[in-house]
Amino acid sequence: MIALKSKFSTSLASMLLSLSVLMVLPACSSNDEELIEKQASVVTDPVSFNVTGVSGDIHANVLTTLNALPPISKKRVFVFGREIRDKTKQALRALGYYQPKIKLQLPKRDDEQDRVVQVEIDAGKPLFIRNCSVQILGEGTNYQIFHDLAAQSGLASYTRIDHRAYENLKKALQDTALSMGFFDAKLIASHILVHQSQNVADVELIFDTGKRYKFGPMRPQDETSAQLLLPAAGLMTVNQGRNYSVEVLNDYISSLNQTNFYRSVDIVPRVKEASNYEVPLDATLERKANNIMRVGAGYSTDEGPRVLFEWDKPLLNTYGHSLSTKAELSALSQDAQVVYKIPRKDPNLDYYYINAAQTHTDFNDTLSDRSHLSFHYVANRTGVWRRDYSIRAEYEDYTQGAEEGFSWNLMPALVLSRRESSGGFDPRRGYSVNVEVLGASSAISDYTFARALATFRGVISPTPNTRVVARLQQGAVMGPDATLVPPSLRFFAGGDQSIRGYGYMDEAPHNADGLKGGRYLTTASLEYQFPCGIDNSRLALFVDAGMATDSYRDYEDDLLFGPGFGYRYVSPYGTVRVDLAFGVDKDPTEVRLHFAFGPEF
Repeated sequence: MIALKSKFSTSLASMLLSLSVLMVLPACSSNDEELIEKQASVVTDPVSFNVTGVSGDIHANVLTTLNALPPISKKRVFVFGREIRDKTKQALRALGYYQPKIKLQLPKRDDEQDRVVQVEIDAGKPLFIRNCSVQILGEGTNYQIFHDLAAQSGLASYTRIDHRAYENLKKALQDTALSMGFFDAKLIASHILVHQSQNVADVELIFDTGKRYKFGPMRPQDETSAQLLLPAAGLMTVNQGRNYSVEVLNDYISSLNQTNFYRSVDIVPRVKEASNYEVPLDATLERKANNIMRVGAGYSTDEGPRVLFEWDKPLLNTYGHSLSTKAELSALSQDAQVVYKIPRKDPNLDYYYINAAQTHTDFNDTLSDRSHLSFHYVANRTGVWRRDYSIRAEYEDYTQGAEEGFSWNLMPALVLSRRESSGGFDPRRGYSVNVEVLGASSAISDYTFARALATFRGVISPTPNTRVVARLQQGAVMGPDATLVPPSLRFFAGGDQSIRGYGYMDEAPHNADGLKGGRYLTTASLEYQFPCGIDNSRLALFVDAGMATDSYRDYEDDLLFGPGFGYRYVSPYGTVRVDLAFGVDKDPTEVRLHFAFGPEF
């Protein structure tokens, strides 16, 4: 009778366990997060797990596995003992421990506060790999990447067996094969033979990549798409007969989107329609509108209210020519310009453009009307620097203080720029460098001079929620006529992009009649941003310094400082910046509020 009762109790417990598992299984087919939320809303007294006896990745894997179980009520934890043991064994076996000793201590029934399941583990000796054989067959054996995946997998003879590494290797081989166009790749053999009595395991994995497919013909899906491919012909990298690669295809699609020609780009490889190991590509492109107009308004403490109007024609013909116009009006300046772009080989990285602009400035002691016409060649196909070569013709009629004049200059110029960042409006790290050099000769211009301006900006993140932002700018005008160049080529300091705490372009050498402008410019800024307890917000402490001068000797006495503090709000469209800065070299100290919106880096 006693034996019968014990057997009956065991059967009943098994039935209850089976029933509880069956109740959980249907929910397991849905999203895990939804399951946990649903169970948590029902279970009011869930238990937690405390794992002892192991450490490191073993402890982490066991705890993660147990915590992935649906919430278990303390009242029912006593029927889940077998499942807890089985899950613990699975987590240990994944790391090569096949002979563990597991001791469970369930919460005390009469202690309502005790809801911890104590899992004490003696992992025992791990299984080691005796023989590890990973073979790559097919055309893929000629590609080092497959051999590197095997070598870097962590699977090797005389090492502890790790089932996760084994599964990861299988997945990595299959994913890499598909991305490279080995569409017939398959695992011929894949198994781990465990010999528990000897505490060893044999691993065998044979992966046959088959033959690598190539890109087939590009098949425009309509006449419009066929015509729209012509302006971007120089971007073609998925040429028929080239080895198939998802990376190459994605880069090609990305470069098409960057041209600004298209509203949408859809290129689909048709693997099932492959012939002679060539995969045809179906292309559907939709062009942008013939005319794109934008009207905007803004405000900055440097220039006050500002109105912007833009009119673009992104694709004029099958050669990829484009036209853009912009007019920007503020109380201080009015600027209008037209840019005509002509692709050479690559509409993104290798092109010509013509720029015509007219600018009127009436600010401080400067009154200037400047006419500008330039021809540019942009080269960025090689190297990491964007190179903008140009020849610029400028006529400027000006009054600077009591100085009146006009000048005509034909100036060859070079702009080198480079930018790298972690991306987004609020990058965690990155830098940008911009160097502009231009000059003129009195043989064909009014003056002989050379002008250079270099700007560096950088950002680093000591912690995920802090930023250190730095800026350094150095400019110089040299040559026999360096002091005679028009105001647009002279240097002025002050403002939220120069030295905060001082008026916009308000700091420069003076003469008896007012601002004259300088031959040299040096500005620097260092800013620390830190959380303030408001979402997407940071406070900032900063100090700006610099000057515009006619002589390097003035750096000892005339260097200006603008310390201050500010607030940053990072929105999806840019960063709002509000700064209160102090011009400490003013008498009395000048206090200025600076406001700006846009990308900070």
